[in-house]
Amino acid sequence: MNSTTGILFALGALVGWALGDFSIQRAVRAVGNVRALFYIGTLGAIGILPFVWNEIVPALSDMANWPLIGFACVLVAVTALVNFQGLKLGKLSVVLPINGIELVIAVLLAVAAGHERYRLVIYGHMLIVVVGLVLTSIRSLNLIKKIKWEKGVAVALAGAVGLGVSNFTIGITSIEFSPLLTIWLTHTACAVLALAIMLKRSHLSCIRNDFKRHFNVIMAQSFLDNLAWISFAYATTLIPIGIATTISEGYLALGTLLGIIVNREHLRWHQYAGITLTLVGVIALSYLTA
Repeated sequence: MNSTTGILFALGALVGWALGDFSIQRAVRAVGNVRALFYIGTLGAIGILPFVWNEIVPALSDMANWPLIGFACVLVAVTALVNFQGLKLGKLSVVLPINGIELVIAVLLAVAAGHERYRLVIYGHMLIVVVGLVLTSIRSLNLIKKIKWEKGVAVALAGAVGLGVSNFTIGITSIEFSPLLTIWLTHTACAVLALAIMLKRSHLSCIRNDFKRHFNVIMAQSFLDNLAWISFAYATTLIPIGIATTISEGYLALGTLLGIIVNREHLRWHQYAGITLTLVGVIALSYLTA
Protein backbone atom coordinates (compact mmCIF):
# COMPACT_ATOMS: atom_id res chain seq x y z
CA MET A 1 0.00 0.00 0.00
CA ASN A 2 2.82 2.41 0.89
CA SER A 3 4.59 1.67 -2.40
CA THR A 4 1.43 2.32 -4.41
CA THR A 5 0.82 5.59 -2.57
CA GLY A 6 4.45 6.56 -3.07
CA ILE A 7 4.22 5.91 -6.81
CA LEU A 8 1.04 8.01 -6.99
CA PHE A 9 2.82 10.88 -5.24
CA ALA A 10 5.73 10.52 -7.68
CA LEU A 11 3.27 10.68 -10.58
CA GLY A 12 1.79 13.81 -9.01
CA ALA A 13 5.27 15.33 -9.02
CA LEU A 14 5.62 14.32 -12.68
CA VAL A 15 2.51 16.22 -13.73
CA GLY A 16 3.20 19.16 -11.42
CA TRP A 17 6.76 19.67 -12.68
CA ALA A 18 5.83 19.33 -16.35
CA LEU A 19 3.03 21.88 -16.20
CA GLY A 20 4.94 23.90 -13.62
CA ASP A 21 8.09 24.32 -15.74
CA PHE A 22 5.89 25.23 -18.70
CA SER A 23 4.33 27.99 -16.57
CA ILE A 24 7.64 28.98 -14.96
CA GLN A 25 9.19 29.61 -18.38
CA ARG A 26 6.38 32.04 -19.15
CA ALA A 27 6.71 33.66 -15.73
CA VAL A 28 10.48 34.16 -15.85
CA ARG A 29 10.24 35.68 -19.31
CA ALA A 30 7.56 38.05 -18.04
CA VAL A 31 8.88 39.06 -14.60
CA GLY A 32 12.40 37.58 -14.36
CA ASN A 33 13.75 34.57 -12.47
CA VAL A 34 14.12 36.36 -9.12
CA ARG A 35 10.54 37.60 -8.86
CA ALA A 36 9.16 34.33 -10.23
CA LEU A 37 11.02 32.50 -7.46
CA PHE A 38 9.79 35.01 -4.88
CA TYR A 39 6.16 34.32 -5.76
CA ILE A 40 6.66 30.54 -5.64
CA GLY A 41 8.51 30.69 -2.33
CA THR A 42 6.03 33.10 -0.76
CA LEU A 43 3.01 30.98 -1.71
CA GLY A 44 4.73 27.92 -0.25
CA ALA A 45 5.76 29.74 2.93
CA ILE A 46 2.26 31.11 3.56
CA GLY A 47 0.21 28.18 2.27
CA ILE A 48 2.09 25.43 4.12
CA LEU A 49 2.64 27.30 7.40
CA PRO A 50 -0.72 26.38 9.03
CA PHE A 51 0.13 22.69 8.61
CA VAL A 52 3.67 22.81 10.06
CA TRP A 53 3.74 25.67 12.58
CA ASN A 54 4.01 23.25 15.52
CA GLU A 55 6.98 21.44 13.90
CA ILE A 56 9.15 24.49 13.25
CA VAL A 57 10.43 25.27 16.76
CA PRO A 58 11.28 21.63 17.69
CA ALA A 59 13.19 21.20 14.42
CA LEU A 60 15.13 24.46 14.69
CA SER A 61 15.72 24.30 18.46
CA ASP A 62 18.08 21.34 18.03
CA MET A 63 21.32 22.71 16.58
CA ALA A 64 22.21 19.22 15.36
CA ASN A 65 19.52 19.72 12.68
CA TRP A 66 20.96 23.01 11.40
CA PRO A 67 23.58 21.65 8.97
CA LEU A 68 21.05 19.53 7.06
CA ILE A 69 18.35 22.22 7.13
CA GLY A 70 20.80 24.97 6.18
CA PHE A 71 22.31 22.97 3.34
CA ALA A 72 18.89 22.02 1.96
CA CYS A 73 17.63 25.61 2.09
CA VAL A 74 20.68 27.18 0.43
CA LEU A 75 20.93 24.44 -2.19
CA VAL A 76 17.28 24.56 -3.24
CA ALA A 77 17.15 28.38 -3.34
CA VAL A 78 20.33 28.81 -5.41
CA THR A 79 19.47 25.90 -7.71
CA ALA A 80 16.02 27.32 -8.35
CA LEU A 81 17.48 30.68 -9.46
CA VAL A 82 19.91 28.96 -11.82
CA ASN A 83 17.28 26.56 -13.18
CA PHE A 84 14.82 29.39 -13.77
CA GLN A 85 17.49 31.33 -15.66
CA GLY A 86 18.02 28.28 -17.88
CA LEU A 87 14.29 28.16 -18.63
CA LYS A 88 14.36 31.88 -19.42
CA LEU A 89 17.25 31.61 -21.87
CA GLY A 90 16.67 28.24 -23.55
CA LYS A 91 13.98 26.30 -25.35
CA LEU A 92 11.73 24.23 -23.12
CA SER A 93 12.30 21.23 -25.39
CA VAL A 94 16.07 21.55 -24.83
CA VAL A 95 16.27 22.59 -21.19
CA LEU A 96 14.00 19.83 -19.91
CA PRO A 97 15.93 16.92 -21.48
CA ILE A 98 19.10 18.44 -20.02
CA ASN A 99 17.41 18.37 -16.64
CA GLY A 100 17.37 14.60 -17.07
CA ILE A 101 20.90 14.60 -15.70
CA GLU A 102 19.34 15.22 -12.29
CA LEU A 103 18.08 11.64 -12.46
CA VAL A 104 21.59 10.26 -12.87
CA ILE A 105 22.97 12.39 -10.03
CA ALA A 106 20.11 11.64 -7.65
CA VAL A 107 20.32 7.89 -8.25
CA LEU A 108 24.11 7.86 -7.85
CA LEU A 109 23.78 9.76 -4.57
CA ALA A 110 21.07 7.36 -3.44
CA VAL A 111 23.47 4.48 -4.14
CA ALA A 112 26.60 6.09 -2.66
CA ALA A 113 25.16 7.92 0.33
CA GLY A 114 21.70 6.45 0.71
CA HIS A 115 22.84 2.81 0.41
CA GLU A 116 20.22 2.04 -2.24
CA ARG A 117 21.22 -0.77 -4.62
CA TYR A 118 20.34 -1.24 -8.30
CA ARG A 119 21.21 -3.65 -11.09
CA LEU A 120 24.05 -3.10 -13.57
CA VAL A 121 21.58 -2.57 -16.42
CA ILE A 122 20.46 0.67 -14.76
CA TYR A 123 23.89 2.21 -15.25
CA GLY A 124 23.70 1.32 -18.93
CA HIS A 125 20.46 3.24 -19.26
CA MET A 126 22.05 6.17 -17.45
CA LEU A 127 24.63 6.26 -20.24
CA ILE A 128 21.81 6.37 -22.78
CA VAL A 129 20.42 9.41 -20.96
CA VAL A 130 23.82 11.14 -21.01
CA VAL A 131 24.26 10.52 -24.77
CA GLY A 132 20.77 11.86 -25.38
CA LEU A 133 21.53 14.97 -23.35
CA VAL A 134 24.66 15.69 -25.38
CA LEU A 135 22.82 15.32 -28.70
CA THR A 136 19.99 17.54 -27.48
CA SER A 137 22.34 20.25 -26.23
CA ILE A 138 24.45 20.58 -29.39
CA ARG A 139 22.90 22.84 -32.02
CA SER A 140 25.29 21.85 -34.82
CA LEU A 141 26.97 18.50 -35.42
CA ASN A 142 29.26 19.83 -38.15
CA LEU A 143 32.60 18.30 -37.16
CA ILE A 144 34.55 20.68 -39.38
CA LYS A 145 33.27 23.83 -37.76
CA LYS A 146 33.33 24.59 -34.08
CA ILE A 147 30.50 22.88 -32.21
CA LYS A 148 27.65 25.28 -31.56
CA TRP A 149 25.67 24.84 -28.38
CA GLU A 150 22.03 25.72 -27.81
CA LYS A 151 21.43 28.95 -25.92
CA GLY A 152 21.10 28.47 -22.19
CA VAL A 153 22.68 25.00 -22.19
CA ALA A 154 25.51 25.89 -19.77
CA VAL A 155 23.07 27.41 -17.29
CA ALA A 156 20.67 24.50 -17.70
CA LEU A 157 23.48 22.00 -17.02
CA ALA A 158 24.41 23.80 -13.81
CA GLY A 159 20.76 23.84 -12.79
CA ALA A 160 20.37 20.14 -13.59
CA VAL A 161 23.31 19.22 -11.35
CA GLY A 162 21.79 21.29 -8.56
CA LEU A 163 18.40 19.65 -9.08
CA GLY A 164 19.94 16.19 -8.80
CA VAL A 165 21.57 17.02 -5.47
CA SER A 166 18.38 18.83 -4.38
CA ASN A 167 16.22 15.77 -5.09
CA PHE A 168 18.41 13.60 -2.89
CA THR A 169 18.66 16.25 -0.16
CA ILE A 170 14.90 16.87 -0.14
CA GLY A 171 14.36 13.12 0.23
CA ILE A 172 16.78 12.82 3.16
CA THR A 173 15.34 15.91 4.86
CA SER A 174 11.76 14.70 4.36
CA ILE A 175 12.62 11.37 5.97
CA GLU A 176 14.41 13.11 8.86
CA PHE A 177 11.62 15.60 9.55
CA SER A 178 8.42 15.66 7.47
CA PRO A 179 7.65 16.35 3.79
CA LEU A 180 5.61 19.48 4.47
CA LEU A 181 8.15 20.95 6.91
CA THR A 182 10.94 20.29 4.41
CA ILE A 183 9.15 22.11 1.59
CA TRP A 184 8.13 24.93 3.92
CA LEU A 185 11.73 25.46 5.04
CA THR A 186 13.22 25.33 1.53
CA HIS A 187 10.56 27.47 -0.11
CA THR A 188 10.71 30.01 2.68
CA ALA A 189 14.45 30.18 2.01
CA CYS A 190 13.68 30.74 -1.68
CA ALA A 191 11.35 33.61 -0.79
CA VAL A 192 13.91 35.21 1.57
CA LEU A 193 16.76 34.98 -0.96
CA ALA A 194 14.61 36.39 -3.75
CA LEU A 195 13.31 39.15 -1.47
CA ALA A 196 16.86 40.17 -0.53
CA ILE A 197 17.80 40.44 -4.21
CA MET A 198 14.62 42.38 -4.96
CA LEU A 199 15.36 44.84 -2.14
CA LYS A 200 18.89 45.36 -3.44
CA ARG A 201 17.55 46.03 -6.94
CA SER A 202 14.62 48.14 -5.65
CA HIS A 203 12.14 45.85 -7.38
CA LEU A 204 9.50 45.64 -4.65
CA SER A 205 7.47 48.24 -6.48
CA CYS A 206 7.14 45.80 -9.39
CA ILE A 207 4.98 43.34 -7.43
CA ARG A 208 1.72 45.19 -7.94
CA ASN A 209 2.30 45.57 -11.66
CA ASP A 210 3.36 41.91 -11.97
CA PHE A 211 0.08 40.71 -10.46
CA LYS A 212 -1.90 43.17 -12.52
CA ARG A 213 -0.37 42.06 -15.82
CA HIS A 214 0.62 38.41 -15.19
CA PHE A 215 -1.65 37.17 -12.39
CA ASN A 216 -2.68 33.90 -14.06
CA VAL A 217 0.82 32.72 -14.97
CA ILE A 218 2.25 33.77 -11.58
CA MET A 219 -0.39 31.81 -9.67
CA ALA A 220 -0.16 28.82 -12.01
CA GLN A 221 3.62 28.44 -11.69
CA SER A 222 3.49 29.03 -7.92
CA PHE A 223 0.75 26.47 -7.24
CA LEU A 224 2.11 23.80 -9.60
CA ASP A 225 5.72 24.03 -8.40
CA ASN A 226 4.71 23.79 -4.75
CA LEU A 227 2.38 20.89 -5.52
CA ALA A 228 5.14 19.04 -7.37
CA TRP A 229 7.74 19.43 -4.61
CA ILE A 230 5.26 18.43 -1.90
CA SER A 231 4.28 15.35 -3.89
CA PHE A 232 7.93 14.42 -4.46
CA ALA A 233 8.79 14.91 -0.78
CA TYR A 234 5.97 12.58 0.28
CA ALA A 235 7.00 10.02 -2.36
CA THR A 236 10.54 9.82 -0.93
CA THR A 237 9.16 8.85 2.47
CA LEU A 238 7.21 5.93 1.02
CA ILE A 239 9.52 4.56 -1.70
CA PRO A 240 13.32 4.78 -2.23
CA ILE A 241 14.60 8.20 -3.32
CA GLY A 242 16.03 6.78 -6.54
CA ILE A 243 12.69 5.26 -7.50
CA ALA A 244 10.75 8.41 -6.63
CA THR A 245 13.16 10.44 -8.75
CA THR A 246 13.03 8.14 -11.77
CA ILE A 247 9.25 7.98 -11.86
CA SER A 248 8.85 11.73 -11.44
CA GLU A 249 11.41 12.34 -14.21
CA GLY A 250 8.66 11.44 -16.65
CA TYR A 251 7.87 15.16 -16.48
CA LEU A 252 10.63 15.55 -19.08
CA ALA A 253 8.50 13.83 -21.71
CA LEU A 254 5.37 15.84 -21.02
CA GLY A 255 7.25 19.12 -20.68
CA THR A 256 9.24 18.58 -23.85
CA LEU A 257 6.06 17.82 -25.80
CA LEU A 258 4.53 21.04 -24.49
CA GLY A 259 7.57 22.95 -25.72
CA ILE A 260 7.34 21.47 -29.21
CA ILE A 261 3.54 21.45 -29.60
CA VAL A 262 2.45 24.59 -27.73
CA ASN A 263 5.54 26.79 -28.07
CA ARG A 264 6.20 25.46 -31.60
CA GLU A 265 9.91 25.14 -30.94
CA HIS A 266 11.95 23.89 -33.90
CA LEU A 267 14.87 21.50 -33.42
CA ARG A 268 17.28 19.69 -35.72
CA TRP A 269 17.09 15.97 -36.46
CA HIS A 270 19.91 15.01 -34.08
CA GLN A 271 18.23 16.98 -31.29
CA TYR A 272 15.01 15.04 -31.81
CA ALA A 273 17.13 11.88 -31.67
CA GLY A 274 18.69 13.15 -28.46
CA ILE A 275 15.30 13.86 -26.91
CA THR A 276 14.13 10.39 -27.91
CA LEU A 277 17.19 8.73 -26.37
CA THR A 278 16.85 10.80 -23.21
CA LEU A 279 13.19 10.02 -22.75
CA VAL A 280 13.63 6.34 -23.58
CA GLY A 281 16.44 6.15 -21.03
CA VAL A 282 14.37 7.92 -18.38
CA ILE A 283 11.30 5.75 -18.99
CA ALA A 284 13.43 2.59 -18.93
CA LEU A 285 15.08 3.66 -15.69
CA SER A 286 11.66 4.38 -14.19
CA TYR A 287 10.49 0.89 -15.18
CA LEU A 288 13.66 -0.88 -14.05
CA THR A 289 13.82 0.80 -10.64
CA ALA A 290 10.11 0.74 -9.88
